[in-house]
Order: sequence, then structure tokens, then C-alpha cells
Amino acid sequence: MQNNIITKTHFTFFTVIYLFFLSGCQSTPANKNAILLAQQGEFESAKQTIRADYSANGKSKLLHYLELGMLNHLQGNYQLSNQQLTQAQQIIEEQYTISISESALALLSGPSFTTYAGKVYHRPLINFYKALNYNALANQTNADRQSFLDSALVEMRQLDTYLSGLKDATGGYDEEKPSGLDLLTEQIDNLTRPLFAPNDLLKDIEYKDDAFAHYVSGILFERNQELDSARIQYQRAIQAFENGFAQQYDINPIVITQIKKDLIRVMAMAGGYSNEVAKLKSELKITTSKTSQPVLNILQDVGIGPQRKQFNLLLNVDEEAKALVMTPILWGTQREQQAQMRWFQMLYADTSIFDLIQNYATGDVSDIVMGGLTKRIPLGPIWDDAVDIGLISALQYGSRISVTYLEPLKQQIDRSEIWVNNQKVANLEKIYSVSLLTLQDALNNANSEIQIALAREIVKSLTAQKAISATGLDASFSGFAKLATSVVNAVTASADVRQWHSLPSQINYIQLPVSKGEHTITLKTYLTSGIVLEQSETIQIVDDVTLWHTRTFLQKTRIETPDSTFL
Repeated sequence: MQNNIITKTHFTFFTVIYLFFLSGCQSTPANKNAILLAQQGEFESAKQTIRADYSANGKSKLLHYLELGMLNHLQGNYQLSNQQLTQAQQIIEEQYTISISESALALLSGPSFTTYAGKVYHRPLINFYKALNYNALANQTNADRQSFLDSALVEMRQLDTYLSGLKDATGGYDEEKPSGLDLLTEQIDNLTRPLFAPNDLLKDIEYKDDAFAHYVSGILFERNQELDSARIQYQRAIQAFENGFAQQYDINPIVITQIKKDLIRVMAMAGGYSNEVAKLKSELKITTSKTSQPVLNILQDVGIGPQRKQFNLLLNVDEEAKALVMTPILWGTQREQQAQMRWFQMLYADTSIFDLIQNYATGDVSDIVMGGLTKRIPLGPIWDDAVDIGLISALQYGSRISVTYLEPLKQQIDRSEIWVNNQKVANLEKIYSVSLLTLQDALNNANSEIQIALAREIVKSLTAQKAISATGLDASFSGFAKLATSVVNAVTASADVRQWHSLPSQINYIQLPVSKGEHTITLKTYLTSGIVLEQSETIQIVDDVTLWHTRTFLQKTRIETPDSTFL
């Protein structure tokens, strides 16, 4: 009973201590501030913010080039944007091999002290934006037009090579293979799996191919009259969309129908695919052949992606239950605290049947009630080993663990309409969700992140405990030393919240038949708040396949031409 009182006192004391130090840990990252400046048209201030906070040679040099590359893309500085994105691509490739010294540093100090290597889905987006830059350059000149178009296709071929390696590593979105179990056995397996794998909710959220990237590749190859390459990319896009990508990232099947129509078009132009064309037409219930007409593809980058933030937990010991206990330390606004608790309950809290059994077996009845607010790690037979190595003593005053969480996704857009020559033509559909990519990547890495963070804080606590023991201090002074060490560890604990902030939240898409000549294209974005954002541009349709790409920031009433890219 006395131990419980002491434990509760320590918990309360350290929660107050940690909250005090956390008060300075919730600042907005510089690159988030930069994109907020950019959406107001203050590009030079935005770029200065990046240069000031992210060195071209430091641990966050990748963000230096990614953010500047995107800002210059939005500003219309396409050559400079490509130079910076190329630097970013080289840094990502170099970081595939992480040095042993950096791994050791991450274990002792934290992931934010290591060189930022980006996310697996960043590389395709680099190729994507470089290709858009090259097409914009081609649109600005006649002399080097073909050279720039060829450079755009080089980016698409590099992208295809990267995605082929990704599919080899992950399995891609191949057609679902039979499990080898009969129906009854499979049903029983589905029922019992949560007992042994409480985090089954993390199944099938890995980034393993990119249907959107394949589709954009197809559009660019078709534009350059490389019909066989366009056909292959359209087929790969359809396969990935249909076999999981569309479901995983909440894409409307209308998009898949459009790609199948594109596939019909390129196979008909190439010739030799009459059977395949007939089969697709039958599937889509197309009974007549339409006259060939130029098409306009419209891509709309919308908003700003969600922000990764730091989430803190207190690790302490329950000696009676012989278990380690993690409890969330909520901090920030009410919305942030709610998000932190929901993230904890979704990923870590003892809420599964398996966890309830563990709590009932290792603690009293109150542990079952607290299961949604804590994560208990029973040590069982290895408790004595934990005592012998000094772990239990080292955690006497608790230790802070820092991991990341993602702010909740907020639906801000009601719809986006496209108008041609002052006539409404269609609504755009979401074709790519950077927000869901970011969320699923965070969920997919959550378990390994907290395990590494847990190991790091335990190593730090044990190292401090050994140092204290080596001094030969008496009990009173050693207790003060442990207290001071716990506070220092709490202050130095940190999670890696670095990310590419200037990416959009999602990308919308529509394809329209148009006639060659001059057209006024207007994009109207209706927000859930009732605000309507308008972007307009007069363009000349001269090719059979054209692409118009723009960025729509949601805090501005109008986006000027430099923020859009007509291709």
C-alpha cells in the first residue's frame, strides 16, 4: 500500500515536471511556417525561413532542398526548382545506407539528431514535380521544347524503375492470392487473430506501389506520342487502383473508368489490340466509337498536408504487478489533447481482449478500467533479471518517452468545379491523398517507433543508474541523483517530427474533351465554410493531350498565375 502511495506521488510529481518542460516543445516547425507564408504569396520570406532553419549541409539538409524545390515550383522558377529537387533525390539515395554511428546516436540521443532520410513515398513525388517543371519549361519555349519534354519522360522512366523495385520489395498490388485455408478455418482464423495480434488494424496499409504516379506517367508518354509506354503505364495504374490502391486511399472508381477509356484510346491509336479494346468497351458498356478529340487533363493540388507532432508518455514501474506501465502525458490545446488520447487508445492502450486478460491476471480490477488510459508491459519471469541489471531502480522516478502522432484529418473541401469559357463542365475527383499516405505511414511505423523510443529511454536510465552506482553515493544522495537524472532525460527525450510540409493535402483530377484553340479555364473550389476560391487562366490547346496543373491554398481567396502550371 505504501509503495502504491509513493508510486502515485512520483507519477503526479513527474507529470507536473514534464508538463513544465513540454511547454516549450510545441512550436510550429519552420517549414510549416514557410508554406503558410507561401499561401499568402510571400515566397521570398518563406524561402528565407527555410534557409535560416534548415542548413544545406546539416542533419535536415533533405528538407532544405525539398522545401525550396517546392516553393520555387510554386513561384514558377522551374529550372531552380529542378536543381533543388535533384539534390533532394541524391540525398535520399545516399541515405539508404545508414551509418552505425548514426544508429548509435539515435539510440542514445533521439531520432531528431540523425540525418533526415525522408519517407518512401517522397521519391515518386520528386519525380512527379520535376516532370511538371520540365513540361512547364517546354510550354515556355519553342527552341528547346522537345528537349524539355524528353527530360520529363526521363523522370517518368526513373520513377518506373523506382516503383518496380518497390513492388519487388513489397509485393505490390497483385491480385489477391488464395490463403490456402478452407472457408471455416479462415473464418476461425479471422476471429482469433486479434487475441494474438491486437494491432491487426495496421494490416494492409503499407505503401507498396503508386497508381497515381503510373497514371501521370501514362499521360505524359501519350502526350509525347510514345503510345506503347503510355499503354503499359495505364495498365499498371489500373491494376494498382483495382487491386487495393483505390480502397487504401479512398479513390472514387470513376477515376479507374477514366483510365480504362485512356487505355482504349492509346491501344486504338497504336493498333493491334482489337480484342483488348473490344473487351474493355464491353466492360464499360461503350457501344459506339467516338470521334478522336483533344483532351485536357486537370490536376489540382489542394491545401497543406497534416502535421506530425510530438506525443509524450510517462514510463514507470508497478512493482506489485511486476510490470512496466506507460501513461500518456496530454499537452497542448483541447483538440490536440483529444487527438493524443485517441492516437494512444487506437495504437497502444490495453483495450483488446488479450490486453484485458493480461491486466486481470497481473493487476487488480481497477487496471481493467484504466486499460484505455495506460499500456502495461508485464515482465513476468524476467522481472528478476530487470531488478538485477538495475532497470527497476533506474525507473524509480519514471522516464519520459516521446513518439509522434498526426493531427486529425479535417475535411475542408465540399467540391471542386471546372468551368470552360464560363460554362460549368464537371466536378473534379480526388485521385491522390498525401494526407492518407502520411497517416498510414505514421500508423505503420507506430509500433517500431515506440519500441525504439522505449529501448532508448531504458538504455539512458540504465546508463545513468550505473554512473550513480559507480560514484558510491549514499542512499540519500543517490536518490537525489536519480531524481536529477530523470528530469534531464525528460528534457532531452524527443521524437522526430520532421516532414516535407509544403506537400498538398490531396490531388484532384478530371479529364475533359476540348477543341484546339484558346479557352478560359476556371477552377472553383467550394469549402465547407462556405468560401469559394477561384482560379482562372487563358490557355491555348495545341496538342492532342494537354495537362493543366495548379495549387489551391485554402486560406486565400484567389491564386495568381505563378502558383499554377499550364502544361
